[in-house]
Amino acid sequence: MPEAGSATPPRAFVRTLLRSGAPADPPRAAVDNGDLTAVGDATLARAARYWVVVPLAYRIAAFVKVFIGFTAANGSLGLGPVLGATVFAVAANAAAVVWVLRAGGLRARLTRRALAVDLVVGVALCFAVAATAPDAIQPFAVDVPWTWLVGGIAMAAGTSGLPTALWLFVAAVPLRAALTLAGGLPLTHPLAVTRSIGCLVALAVAIVIAVAILILLGVGTRFAVDIGLRRGREAERRRTRRIMHDSVLQTLEALAISAPGDDTHAVTRLAELRSVAKAEAAELRRHITEPVPTGSRRSFAVELADVATELARDGLRTQLVAADFADDHKVSQDRRSALVEAVREALRNTVKHSGTKQVVLRVEQRDGGIAVVARDQGQGFDIHDRPPGFGISQSIVARLAEVGGHGTVDSQPGRGTRVTMWVPG
Repeated sequence: MPEAGSATPPRAFVRTLLRSGAPADPPRAAVDNGDLTAVGDATLARAARYWVVVPLAYRIAAFVKVFIGFTAANGSLGLGPVLGATVFAVAANAAAVVWVLRAGGLRARLTRRALAVDLVVGVALCFAVAATAPDAIQPFAVDVPWTWLVGGIAMAAGTSGLPTALWLFVAAVPLRAALTLAGGLPLTHPLAVTRSIGCLVALAVAIVIAVAILILLGVGTRFAVDIGLRRGREAERRRTRRIMHDSVLQTLEALAISAPGDDTHAVTRLAELRSVAKAEAAELRRHITEPVPTGSRRSFAVELADVATELARDGLRTQLVAADFADDHKVSQDRRSALVEAVREALRNTVKHSGTKQVVLRVEQRDGGIAVVARDQGQGFDIHDRPPGFGISQSIVARLAEVGGHGTVDSQPGRGTRVTMWVPG
């Protein structure tokens, strides 16, 4: 996976956003390979699918506001065409919002066609009102359907980039003049001039706001992706350290321990060491080739029994108590896997440090989750004098904390050790 520095530099990224708008979905292969630029573009593309909801919602509210202002200033004069345009616009934009949300956003392949249709509808609506409104209030009446074009050009800025929005702004100047002529007014009519300037200013403001939102959305998405990838790399480093500790390091320590009769039973001892090495190699290969749990229908108690069987080769006798436990598979596979690995580490610590070869493993439902308690009657230790090592702090406590659970260790010299491990349901 490439480092963060391989991504598009921030300034170049912002320039790309301004020039082209929100990116389309990048090739799937680039995303799967972990290319930071492709991952950022894919995330932004998914977020941008819902971007059109903002101008659509703006138009719903703005049409109502402008209509109220029109009726307050002009009464019933020209009310028919303006009311018709308002009702149509509110209904059409509300339907568009519902469609976008249900369809999972506006896909990039539909964006240009949808934008073109939207602008055509807006222009037609403006001409319909301009041609039917009374001359005396025609410029005010056109202000109402002009709201549609304000939202449309804002959508253009976000989906197609600033150049497209600026070209549409330039085209809006002769369009506004054409609307004035369609209403039978001269281009020099004072009211038509002032209202046209006001409407063009509204377009400019919409473009600025849309571009600002696009930049915030794009930069924020890149920033979030960068943080996520950094945390992912750190999590992967922790996972690698745990695998090395829980498998390779444990095996090397076991191989280094001298057993009684090593000199006289060298052949038997060598066979045992080879068996241990072969088993650990198989376990390490499983971690490497299957890094992500794919789910399991086996009972959780059976998974714990497998761990107990695995540790039996080191001489540990495990009494598994699960009489009051009903495995309902409500706990996610990630949490079950974390709990199983934590139990494995707890049992290995029993083998290495407790001075006993017997442990009781109790599994039960507790506080809406699964709890496993490993208890031995070994020599114990003083927790205050012996701070937790890597096995307890990382392979048990930190591993469970990452999936929302927790692990605690209670021990006293001469009274054994109890390790309590819990994950939520």
